[in-house]
Amino acid sequence: MGLAALLLVGGGRAGAARFDQARAWEHLVRQCSFGPRVSGQPGHAQCLAYLQSTLSQYSRQVRQQELEAPVAGKQVRFVNVLADFPAGPGAEHVLLCAHWDTRPRADRERDPEQRGQPILGANDGASGVAVLLEVARLLAERPCPYHVTIALFDGEDYASGAAEMFAGAKEYARHPWPSRPQWGVLLDMVGDRNLRVLREQYSAAHAAAVVSRLWAAAGRVGAKAFGRGAGYLVMDDHWPLTEAGTPTAVVIDFDYPHWHRLTDIPANCAPESLGEVGRTVEEVLWGKRPTSTS
Repeated sequence: MGLAALLLVGGGRAGAARFDQARAWEHLVRQCSFGPRVSGQPGHAQCLAYLQSTLSQYSRQVRQQELEAPVAGKQVRFVNVLADFPAGPGAEHVLLCAHWDTRPRADRERDPEQRGQPILGANDGASGVAVLLEVARLLAERPCPYHVTIALFDGEDYASGAAEMFAGAKEYARHPWPSRPQWGVLLDMVGDRNLRVLREQYSAAHAAAVVSRLWAAAGRVGAKAFGRGAGYLVMDDHWPLTEAGTPTAVVIDFDYPHWHRLTDIPANCAPESLGEVGRTVEEVLWGKRPTSTS
C-alpha cells in the first residue's frame, strides 16, 4: 500500500521539547519494578495502571481496549492501552506501537528447571514502551504535523505459537481506534546495550515506504545503531496490522542474547539505545518529510 504524497516541511521550532533518553530509561526501570507483566499476575495490573496514568498526563483521549483470546484451550484476558493525539484536518494518521506484556516462560534458558519462570522483559516489552511514553510527552508539548495514535499491545508474548500470539495487535487490527491509521511503526527489543537494527524482511517487503522513512530519519540524527543490511524475517505485531491495511515497519534488534531468558533485565539494556531509537522516531514525526512515496 502506498503512502500519500507529502510536501517538504521543516523540523520543530527552536526551544521545542526534545526526546530525553534519561526519562525513557526511567520508564523502562519503572515497568520492570512491577515484575513480570503477565495477564493474571500482580505486575500486570500494576503496570496497566502505570501506563494508563502516564499516558493520561499527556493525552485527553486515553482508553483501554479489553479483549479475550483463546490460548492453549482457555480464554485469557488482555488489555491494550491506547492514547490519541489529533492534529489538524487532513493530517496523516500514524500508529506508534509496542507490546507491554512479558513472556510467561523463560523458554530459552539452558536449565530446564528455569524455563517455566516468567521473564522480567526489560528489553522484550519494556524498551519499546519506554520510548513511546517519552514520545507521548513530546506530542503533548510540541505541535505535530501528524495525527498520532500510540498503542501499547497486550498478549504479544503470552502464547507459544504464532496462531495464538499477537492477541492485542490482532484486536486493534480488527477494531482500530479512533480510525484506521495510514501507516505505522512498531518498536520491539530496542534497548539492547549493543543495539544493532537492520531492515526486517517482512517490513521491507510490505511497508517499504515506512522503512525508508525510518532509515532516512536515523541517518539525519546520526543513529548509528540503524545498519544498512537486511535483518531477519520476524513475526511480530506488525504482521496483523499490515494485513489489515496499516503498513507497519518493526524496529527490532533480534540478536539479543537474553531473549526469553531470565537475564532480560535493565543491566543488559542501555539508555543510549533508547535515545537512538527515540530520536529517530522524533525525526520521523517532526523532521524533514518526503516529497513522495511509493
